[in-house]
Amino acid sequence: MTDYQKLLNNITQLKDEIDQFRPLDQAQVKLLEQQIRLEHVWSSNAIEGSTLSMNETASILNTGMTVHGMSLKEAMEAVDLAAAYDYMSELVSKHTPLSERIIRDLNRLAMIKNSDPHTAGAYRVVEAWPYGSEYQPYVSPFDIQPRMHALIEWVHTASDQLHPVEYAAELHERLVAIHPFADGNGRTARLVMNLALTEAGYPVINIQPDAKARQAYMDALGHARSTGDLLPFKVLIGNYVQETLENRIDLLRRNEDYIAEAQSESDLF
Repeated sequence: MTDYQKLLNNITQLKDEIDQFRPLDQAQVKLLEQQIRLEHVWSSNAIEGSTLSMNETASILNTGMTVHGMSLKEAMEAVDLAAAYDYMSELVSKHTPLSERIIRDLNRLAMIKNSDPHTAGAYRVVEAWPYGSEYQPYVSPFDIQPRMHALIEWVHTASDQLHPVEYAAELHERLVAIHPFADGNGRTARLVMNLALTEAGYPVINIQPDAKARQAYMDALGHARSTGDLLPFKVLIGNYVQETLENRIDLLRRNEDYIAEAQSESDLF
């Protein structure tokens, strides 16, 4: 058994373990979901260069207030991505199958205030390439639509054949490799990946935007694109899922301990 297979097996065991805990009450669930949403909006935009702190992002999303000197563009990016995240959550609740339309709509919502409203969500018609790699352009504009058609065909089989975490990671990588939109491809791919994870009962993961973590993420994507070897990227995503599950289990275990402690030390029961 390879180290990667051991990682997937451990992730499966962690998911099985988390299902054994008593769920948080609705008030706690709502607060946790709000925090995960905030972290996603902040981290995903920060990976793309946003300078907003998490507290500044929270101010925008929770109160609609901006801090003096804050970039209006970055504030609108936070509002847009929050709307796209909410749409992703709605899709999960309705068990909506992934389609090209959904991917375009996620991009449209994520970019609507920072792009031409008529082109947000539309496939690009110009060449694109990674920064500093002009000699390695992404998929030609003429090939985007057939490649997106092929991606959805792949989804129909891979979603049932691959481990959910492996499927989500490869879906992310395949979408970024096509790079179908003029802007917002990374944000869209991370939303689509988390859509796949949460549909399968796994938690949302947020790629950290600090310099070291961001570089590891970019390097793994670049390696996959240049060599066709997706393993480093799949391992990176798997590690994020594993860590997120471990943190969630710790939270649920603490919750049960605190409930038991409160009941054992009370004179009311």
